[in-house]
Amino acid sequence: MKLNLKIILCFMLLATILSVTTIHQVQANVILDGIEDAVRGTDLPSGEIILPVAIGRIIQLLLSFLGVLAVVLIIYAGYMWTTAGGDSAKVTKAKDYIKNAIIGIIIIMASYIITSYVIERITETLQ
Repeated sequence: MKLNLKIILCFMLLATILSVTTIHQVQANVILDGIEDAVRGTDLPSGEIILPVAIGRIIQLLLSFLGVLAVVLIIYAGYMWTTAGGDSAKVTKAKDYIKNAIIGIIIIMASYIITSYVIERITETLQ
């Protein structure tokens, strides 16, 4: 029974990682298309990467990875809560994990939004 649960959890983690990778690939394509559109009307060569935009993309990628880690932490805390077996100390610990992970997700989302806004303004300025 425990082996089946471990296999299911591994597959869930693998599916999460693969879906995030696909999302990042799509986001990277959208960002690159936006950069190419921004560069078309300027004197910059189309193959040149703008340093602030590249740094912003790296920051967004790291924030996305942290978001995935926070979701995995919530799943782990839910598993801890489910298997607590009535032990109030384990339930409290699981609730604290969930609370802290949700706070982390809120901070990560705010950071991601701010980074996206700054990147957008930089690309508009460089046009």
